[in-house]
Amino acid sequence: MAKTSRKPARPPRIDVHTHVAFPEILAMARAIKLRGNGPGKRDWVPAESRQEHARQTRAIDDKLTDPHARLADMKAMGVDMQVVSMNLPTPCYWANARTGAEIARACNAEMARFVAAMPERYVGIGVVPLQDIDASVRELDHLVHGLGLRGVQLPSNVRNRDLGEAPFRPFWAKLEALGIPAIIHPRGFTHDDRLHKFFLWNSIGQPLEEALAMASLIHEGILDAYPRVKIVISHGGGYLPYYPGRSDKSYESRPEPRANIRKKPSAYMRDFFYDSVIFDRAMLPTLVKRVGAGKVMMGSDYPRGEIEKDPVGFVSKAGLSTADQKKILSENAQALFGIGAARPATSGMRRS
Repeated sequence: MAKTSRKPARPPRIDVHTHVAFPEILAMARAIKLRGNGPGKRDWVPAESRQEHARQTRAIDDKLTDPHARLADMKAMGVDMQVVSMNLPTPCYWANARTGAEIARACNAEMARFVAAMPERYVGIGVVPLQDIDASVRELDHLVHGLGLRGVQLPSNVRNRDLGEAPFRPFWAKLEALGIPAIIHPRGFTHDDRLHKFFLWNSIGQPLEEALAMASLIHEGILDAYPRVKIVISHGGGYLPYYPGRSDKSYESRPEPRANIRKKPSAYMRDFFYDSVIFDRAMLPTLVKRVGAGKVMMGSDYPRGEIEKDPVGFVSKAGLSTADQKKILSENAQALFGIGAARPATSGMRRS
């Protein structure tokens, strides 16, 4: 009998930017009652946005908590797998160190439970209590070796301290040693009194937070000190990858930007990874040209609010080559998050 040839299955299309939220953890966060003004304590959703935020949460509540409730949407979006992370500000970076560690441990346990229900569909990302670096290093070991999570989500700053500052260096060293990626995702914007109106805290503030986080990591020398560390910047990197020329000009004209780094800021753009959640298809080829197709991955920001509802089409209709599309839709995420491997690799991925 003649053998029939089968068309090889395509690689899974992987959405690297999706969120979950768990009622038990949110209750723990509310119980500490430490919101308000002051470093790291400002409500992440200003009063002007709370009514609509609550309405959207009610509309998709089951999709934030139930892995089965997301499947129909994933099918409609052409997505085979989701990388899922906590819906900020659940990890409570404003809490004291002990409470922060307890909440982070609970977050990671719930995340592991969520992805274990459908491991062929979901990849879990953990959290750490970054207000306590020693506890964060311990939690990194636990979430990787104890729970099998494939990365860690970070805020863009911790109590208004930028992530590149010296106290965070033991964390970056541990992250590099483990070989898992960090996903940086802002929760609103610090010093945002001018941004409460018109949803500007999100549309303007969050991309600015991402630019500030990248600038800190670059200028403080983190990327030089830990060359194999893997960092994903949400929302396509915010503003910085699309306007690095002014940073380069400052590097050329003044000594301050050159204090800790060996090359101009734009040269570090390829040292980060990015998602495609930029909502302007014409800018995707610009990002790819700037950082390389091997550093961009498909994302949607599912399930609430500002979602890219056709993430596959956003990539496939952007005028990129077939090879670049494959990298962005599947291959980059498979390599970065160890998808198809028993656990994340323990050695870092070299930058291209």
